[in-house]
Amino acid sequence: MMRILILFSSSELGGAERSLSRMAIASSNVNYKLATIKGEGPWCDWIRSQGMQPIVFGKGGSHGSGGMFGAMVRMLRYLRSSPVDVVYVCGVRASLWVRLLRLLVPTTKVIHGVRWNPDSNSHLDRFFRLVERSTGLLVNAWITNSEAAKRTLVEHCGIKTDHIHVIYNGLDALPEELPKFDSRPLEVLTVANLNPRKGHREFLQVIHKVLQRVPDARFIFIGRDDMNGTVQEAINIAGLQDSVCYQGFQSDVTPWLKRARLFVLPSLWGEGCPTSILEAFSFGVPVIAHAIDGVPELVEDGRDGYLLSVGDEALIDRIVELLINPELAEKMGQLGRAKVAERFVLASCVNRHEAVYSEMVNN
Repeated sequence: MMRILILFSSSELGGAERSLSRMAIASSNVNYKLATIKGEGPWCDWIRSQGMQPIVFGKGGSHGSGGMFGAMVRMLRYLRSSPVDVVYVCGVRASLWVRLLRLLVPTTKVIHGVRWNPDSNSHLDRFFRLVERSTGLLVNAWITNSEAAKRTLVEHCGIKTDHIHVIYNGLDALPEELPKFDSRPLEVLTVANLNPRKGHREFLQVIHKVLQRVPDARFIFIGRDDMNGTVQEAINIAGLQDSVCYQGFQSDVTPWLKRARLFVLPSLWGEGCPTSILEAFSFGVPVIAHAIDGVPELVEDGRDGYLLSVGDEALIDRIVELLINPELAEKMGQLGRAKVAERFVLASCVNRHEAVYSEMVNN
């Protein structure tokens, strides 16, 4: 049985940690080990609740690395005492360290998991592209969760297309017994960590205009706060505290998805294959988002949701349209639900990963 170590650069429970961990847990043909270079955090607790034991190479809490060098030394000791066939690493900085470690454990193959589209001018994306151009020879393969990210790796990092595998996220099972739309409150749900690239503050301007036309609408934000309260402060300054509710990080968003009339992802850049969109569809909830990165690979404009350019004020009209027309919203949501059942299932994600490992290990 192949031995695969999935290494995360965080101990938070984000989209990458959740989706890849679910894939590993669902696999019966691969001996997966799940690890983080950080210390204890929400992801570690969640993994234990799923019946697996995480490997924690870092020290301290999830926000402090406790020293990357120390974590890598502990990882090297682990690889020498418990060899694996492949290290599947997520995160550009962690990936760089793993490439260097490979010089000391040359029989171990390396996969870099790219969970966003690194084509922006941000410091992180520029660093990512530099690392890939300069040390890509130390990586055996890349797995992205969007065609958009693959194009960036090919066009801006010089990676050969046959070294990149696009594997979309997958969901295990679709929920049953969903409430009808006409019985749901006028709630618009956004599940995304509070981060500048997610566009929460810009979305508040849209919300203000939507409320002028649908005063009873309510907007729910769920996600980890990476902006030190600035979004909540902006909500209060705008006088939206009665209409916008921040619920913090939630390990299970099922109760909110069952109530939602609509899911909006206002991200401005840096998306891959957002699991939050697939989860919304699985609950029969239509999706409105910006047409960036890998999002158009999930949402079909005018069929199961709407896609708009960043800054397009038609976003206001689209939100209002689906709030006041529950029949249309339900029809779109059901088409999205059918799409997930057909194309974005966990079994496919599991099998395609196993095929990549097998080809790599046996060649």
